[in-house]
Amino acid sequence: MAYNYAHMKGLTLFVLVYVLLMAPGAGADGVYPTDAPALTASLSQQIPYPAHPGEELTLVIKTTNFGDEPAKDIIWYLDAKEPFELKETDDATQTLPELRCGETANTDYYLTVDPDARSGEYIIDLNITYSGDFDSDREYLTTKSEVELTVVVQGSPDLVLLNADIPKAAIKSEFDAKFSIKNVGTGPAKNVKVSFANQTSILPKRSICYIDTIAPGETAVVESGFFVDTTTLSQHPLSITILYEDEVHETQPAQSYSALVPVVSGNTLFVYLDSQDQLTPGTVGEITIGVANRGLARAKHVSLTISDGAQFELIDTSTRYIGDIESDDYDTVDFVILPEPGCRSVTVEVHYADDYGEAYDTTVDVPIRVYTAGEMRAISPESGGNTGVIIGVLVIVLIFVFRKRIKRIISR
Repeated sequence: MAYNYAHMKGLTLFVLVYVLLMAPGAGADGVYPTDAPALTASLSQQIPYPAHPGEELTLVIKTTNFGDEPAKDIIWYLDAKEPFELKETDDATQTLPELRCGETANTDYYLTVDPDARSGEYIIDLNITYSGDFDSDREYLTTKSEVELTVVVQGSPDLVLLNADIPKAAIKSEFDAKFSIKNVGTGPAKNVKVSFANQTSILPKRSICYIDTIAPGETAVVESGFFVDTTTLSQHPLSITILYEDEVHETQPAQSYSALVPVVSGNTLFVYLDSQDQLTPGTVGEITIGVANRGLARAKHVSLTISDGAQFELIDTSTRYIGDIESDDYDTVDFVILPEPGCRSVTVEVHYADDYGEAYDTTVDVPIRVYTAGEMRAISPESGGNTGVIIGVLVIVLIFVFRKRIKRIISR
């Protein structure tokens, strides 16, 4: 057994030596025997690591001859592309007369990084050309290889509040708002926190909204709800703070903003029928329309318009201008119409504005009453006989009064 183990061990060693002796050398254009130059190149150092947009960058290329023959007439060519640029264009090509077996050479390239370069890994191609004896017949050949160099760039995030979509809010109400946050920097923003200050007049439902990542050039939208805890009509400030980290979780400077929340009363106008004549079909009559301001703010430039309807005809002009109506105040306007049978309402268009210049339009159907002939008789029955009786009674009373006064005069 000891003999067989030693025999197998020797056989295994023989096979390993044979494989190593027959292993070919590495080349870009083919496979060569070990008695040939074989260059390998790699990125030895990136200074600084990672690179930063707008800064200078040094690449140290390490090249080693692992072959059994010297490599001669070595040429390195760095194909620098965006976002990198060689400090000197002529430095793209570098040369070395010879690199012997087992020797190593370092080649430096100096570049600048584009200020707008974004975080990521970039590939730069390095071409190497060299010559040497590549076969047993000592035939002198030239070969070329290409190496991909990975360069790491780390940008810096920069978040800005791009837009605040805040609607007009009524007093003592709730509203929802949207905030657009854009990363105008060159690196991703991590662990983004958008916080809203707890003001006395505007109260957030959530004090902080979270976003995991905002990539360079990306816009994220944050939605949040708020309470209006004030009766003061004004534009109330809302403080917004944006906190975030860069891709290696270093805290970045906080961004602070202030947005305005316009608080309005809503200018609630109530349109109603104030009074009307006893309208009958085919007879001209007058209606009085009232407008009351139920809101807490002034309604400005109030006007009312009535257009001819299918069941009535407008006799005079269609529009009445009122002007401003203060809170808890009202005003009235008159219209003359000629109603038709079956007329039940008139359509009134109300136009007005708030203190911010925002215009509003609303349409209201105001009910009216048009009486038939039978309804008019019930309201005002014919009373000619009664009139005579009343007149007679009045005459008797007057005669009685005057007779008493005449008697007094005679008695004196």
